[in-house]
Amino acid sequence: MALHRNTHLPKLLSSATRRQLASQRRRARPFSTSSRSFKSESQHRKESFSSRLRTALNTTSTAWRPIPISLGILVVGGLHLYRQYNDEWEQARRQLKAQQRYDDNDGEDEDGSQPYQRARIRPSGPWSVQIMSTLPLKFLSRIWGRFNEVEIPYYLRVPGFKLYGWIFGVKFDEIEEQDLHNFRNLSEFFYRTIKPGVRPLDTRFANALLSPADGKVVQFGCIEHGEVEQVKGVTYSIDALLGDEPTKPHSSNVSGTSGAPKPSKDRVRRGDEDVLRADEEFARVNGISYTIPNLLSGGSSGGREPSVDATDQSTKSHASSEAAVRADLASSPTAPRPWWYPAAQQIPTALYYCVVYLAPGDYHRFHSPVSWVVESRRHFAGELYSVSPFLVKNLPGLFTLNERVVLLGRWKWGFFSYTPVGATNVGSIVVNFDRELRTNSLLTDTLADLAAERAAKRGQPYSGYAEATYGNASSLLNGHALRSGEEMGGFMLGSTIVMVFEAPKGRRPSFDEGWTGTGGEDMRKGGWKWNIERGKTVRVGELLGHVEEDGGS
Repeated sequence: MALHRNTHLPKLLSSATRRQLASQRRRARPFSTSSRSFKSESQHRKESFSSRLRTALNTTSTAWRPIPISLGILVVGGLHLYRQYNDEWEQARRQLKAQQRYDDNDGEDEDGSQPYQRARIRPSGPWSVQIMSTLPLKFLSRIWGRFNEVEIPYYLRVPGFKLYGWIFGVKFDEIEEQDLHNFRNLSEFFYRTIKPGVRPLDTRFANALLSPADGKVVQFGCIEHGEVEQVKGVTYSIDALLGDEPTKPHSSNVSGTSGAPKPSKDRVRRGDEDVLRADEEFARVNGISYTIPNLLSGGSSGGREPSVDATDQSTKSHASSEAAVRADLASSPTAPRPWWYPAAQQIPTALYYCVVYLAPGDYHRFHSPVSWVVESRRHFAGELYSVSPFLVKNLPGLFTLNERVVLLGRWKWGFFSYTPVGATNVGSIVVNFDRELRTNSLLTDTLADLAAERAAKRGQPYSGYAEATYGNASSLLNGHALRSGEEMGGFMLGSTIVMVFEAPKGRRPSFDEGWTGTGGEDMRKGGWKWNIERGKTVRVGELLGHVEEDGGS
């Protein structure tokens, strides 16, 4: 009866009752399972960590998967850059130790330890500028410079350079090397040459300032109260740009006229009679008082001796450039004259400036804008902020903060300076006639830190630059001669050139000529005249401005 009753029990129950019984059975099952797992976990806890780890390693299968190619390249490149950084620092340490060994004042620091770093200048500006000032821009620029030197696979060169040219507007028809496969890396492509004749020089005016590079005119004008206008309402001082000390005077080897060209001191050792004859002829033609002993032995010093820190890093000037500059300087109103020559009328002069910005797609080499003599160089190991139009407007004194190479000299009308300014990702600034110059380098930064530390120990302010001279480039001109349009060097990527120069102001018209006592600088007759506008795109050799003689051009 029990079997019969159990067999037919499901049939006698309603559907709701059957569902309730099934639910109770499901709830009852976990209790038995939980008890079993609890016992298993209790036993598992008694095992040591090493045994559990061994069990996991033995029971876990190992699956190897390839890493992305880009990640592998990044790791290898990072290790390579790290080794290069260590090599640069080791080279800097050795050079610092050698300098300290021969330094009488600071000879006690011969351990080769890293000097204290110079205090960085935190610029003022909007939040974006503040954030940028905290980034290691110089280190990133060095990495970019190394990346530019990496050789590109042969089959990727043409499409890669074409893509770059399409983005930045490169004019491929002007490139001298038409086969892009011959550019092994980005650095060679950036520093490309152009075909001869595609940048003719404007020869309409004899006393002209030509564009030193392909680019855009950012700012120009007359300097007032020693301030250069960066943008409207924002200025910076000439002292901050060029240095607040005059250049080191050189000893005079020619008597009778101050500032006259000076022959080199090692003339007798060389026994170069041709050079001596040229010096004598140049002195006679230009009315310079001289004597044979002065030319041979060097005469008396016209000032204090050059500082030991200002070393000569010159290379010889081209003969054609030297001849052109000599002729140009000889025709200057301020050139030396014989004692019987009528006194020249004093011509009022002023300082003018012009700023040219080079974009990444422009021709990156720069040229001489006038015929002039480069007498010295100052290298400021500053920061490397971008020189984009945004930062030019928002970062006061941008060109005085960045690393720059200040070339100082003279032209027909007086003082002339030419300053290539570095920028973010600019691999280096090249000056063709300088043997020692190294920019965007850990070594130069370390030497600058050392110079700042030594100045602090002596209780003197740090000048902010390392100075070199070019006196041995020309025995006559006491500097490196550059004719107008001659190539001077270049950037490894786009940047900025700042020119500051002296030129005649012209004269105010007399009352007989109709002057009423009113009117500004535009009323002056003759003097310096600009031929450009702000924002104008210029090319090498195009006219920027000229000196207009009193009677006309």
